[in-house]
Amino acid sequence: MAQPASPPRPAADLIHQLELQVLQEYSATARNLDDIATVVQRLSAAQPQILSELRPLERKLGLILTLFKASVWSVLRQREDAAMYEEEQQQ
Repeated sequence: MAQPASPPRPAADLIHQLELQVLQEYSATARNLDDIATVVQRLSAAQPQILSELRPLERKLGLILTLFKASVWSVLRQREDAAMYEEEQQQ
């Protein structure tokens, strides 16, 4: 059985260097994924605490939204009343 011809030495060195670079990139990617997993785990552990702290803020924002809507409605109503008053004055 014939052995396949091995690539010339400079090509073999280049392939070896490329293989090392690919392995280093895989290693860096694995470290990054481990870091991401750690951050996600910390965030998921803190989630109940964050939610309990955000609950009062959510209530306050609901109140602010209600007051804002009432203020806008009041301004629109005042404009409408002023326009009706001007029409009555012109007649």
